[in-house]
Amino acid sequence: MNKIAVSHFEQLQQLSETQLSSFKMVAFDMDGTLLNGEHQLSNRAIASLKKIANAGLIVLLATGRMTSAVTKHLEKLGTPGLVVSHNGALVKDVKTGKVYHHETVPANVVTKILEVLKGKETAVHFNYDDRIYLTVANPHSDRYSQELQVPLTYIDSLKQLEGNPTTVLLIDNFEVLQQILIAVSHQFQGQFDYVLAPWRGDVWRLQFLAANTSKGKAVLQVAKYLGVKPEEIISFGDNYNDMEMIRSTGLGIAMGNAVPELKQAADFVTLSNQEDGVAYVLEALFGT
Repeated sequence: MNKIAVSHFEQLQQLSETQLSSFKMVAFDMDGTLLNGEHQLSNRAIASLKKIANAGLIVLLATGRMTSAVTKHLEKLGTPGLVVSHNGALVKDVKTGKVYHHETVPANVVTKILEVLKGKETAVHFNYDDRIYLTVANPHSDRYSQELQVPLTYIDSLKQLEGNPTTVLLIDNFEVLQQILIAVSHQFQGQFDYVLAPWRGDVWRLQFLAANTSKGKAVLQVAKYLGVKPEEIISFGDNYNDMEMIRSTGLGIAMGNAVPELKQAADFVTLSNQEDGVAYVLEALFGT
């Protein structure tokens, strides 16, 4: 099935039963999309997702968060535990612990990041699957931990850890993070991917990932594993890291609070995350 061009909400309700029955999976970004401004699931969202899951659709959470920051939400939904986390670097069943896909940041890139960070007060976190490691305390780190409800683990040196981090996350203002990104890219262009996005006020986050890693690619990998075609997926998102997912799935839906570029790329723009934009669409499509 080709992508469906939707310009008005009523057209969603007019999709034929044949078109609706062709969808087998719904992929959801979390922060700014499925979660409200308080980083919580509303009762309306929970009810909508439970209903489509009971109807046989696969519910897939696809997030930049680490897996441990998703578990409590899965418990509320009661859905299977397969999750795309770390912006696609990790695909894991949080209920069984089985890892389906895992990419890490190359050691030479991590070394360069640390070199560039010398003398800066940038908050730096080394995220290994479900743990946040850091060597220096920072107020941004405390807020990051509180938001995810994942505790911080302080270490003296990265030598205490085995293997490379799943992601390296930096928090600072845009100008500083841009300078860091340029410096690392100058030497290691093509050897890593990244997500640079606003966080709170004038504070931004820069996440370093393995090369060729994205939320969209991981969603399609999960779909292939489950026997689902890209055109059989509905996806919801709000930010730049959702772009590939929105463009590559059968029906891509941007939130009302999404960045302008994502709204332009999407098939339909729903209400904001504060207005239960996800549930709004699911109710229109599936009568939830």
